[in-house]
Amino acid sequence: MFVIRVGFVLVLLFTPPALGSVRWVFPGNFRQRLRISNVVVSGVIEKTTPRGIQIVDGTKLIANVARMRIDRLFQGNVTGRLQFTWFTLYIGAATGVVYSGPPLANFRPRNRYLLFLKRETYGWVVAMPLYALEVELAPTPPLGSPTDLSRVLLQQRYEAIAEELEAAALQMPVPPPGTTGEAATYFPAVFDLLGGCAEPFYRRFLSSPRAELRGAALRWLGVIGSRHMACNTLPDPPSAP
Repeated sequence: MFVIRVGFVLVLLFTPPALGSVRWVFPGNFRQRLRISNVVVSGVIEKTTPRGIQIVDGTKLIANVARMRIDRLFQGNVTGRLQFTWFTLYIGAATGVVYSGPPLANFRPRNRYLLFLKRETYGWVVAMPLYALEVELAPTPPLGSPTDLSRVLLQQRYEAIAEELEAAALQMPVPPPGTTGEAATYFPAVFDLLGGCAEPFYRRFLSSPRAELRGAALRWLGVIGSRHMACNTLPDPPSAP
């Protein structure tokens, strides 16, 4: 559960219309994020600015406009810089909000992300309102990586994106005692993209000083082993240990 507290009173303010609208159903498999997007890119957020209230599927949200400097193209046809709209919760005059659901979008300037976009009549917009389909990446692309993968085979795109996610996970600091830390949040996506080929990635965390992170890696290795997955055998959604 994600809880935002303002003052001392908590008010149930936001109930996302996920059950009644396919547009709001959070993808159960990482590959589905590519399927619902016109453009998939990586790059650094240069600036983000609130633009006021916008009604999306009958729900009040705060629209924000961000500018990104693109460094890699995985899907679609864009180059250089692009501007897109993303959304945050509209709290209004209430003193607080209780929210339970998928993680919410939170683009931060100077950070590098993998970004999923759709084309609307008024410009580029995140592929799903409010929810965080984007993934924070390492500050720079992997050394020697190609910049345009929009015309390669889909499996090659999966591998290139997984390489980005692995690099981000491996640069995460040692987590606090008793936690898996941020690195483990990348584990399901790498499995979705690589299947059995993800085994070497998980094994790199078996030497972690944190038992919780080692345990998370072992669980994913167990999934690969129990399904007898060879390299390049992709899982069917949903995927979870």
